[in-house]
Amino acid sequence: MIAVGEAGYFDMEAAYLAVWLIGLFGIVGAVLVCVARMVIKDSTKYDELYVWKQDHPKESGKDE
Repeated sequence: MIAVGEAGYFDMEAAYLAVWLIGLFGIVGAVLVCVARMVIKDSTKYDELYVWKQDHPKESGKDE
């Protein structure tokens, strides 16, 4: 068993903490990127199907 007073014990705990935090933020970041891509892609698909193909009456008589 490793004694608590040894300097290497705290260094090892700090290394484990750093690895866990990097892994945690990496997983959270990957999930956020996937969700953002899905929302953008799904929103564009919805707009193409339901919004852009609708015929809306012109609000002014001027040609654009």
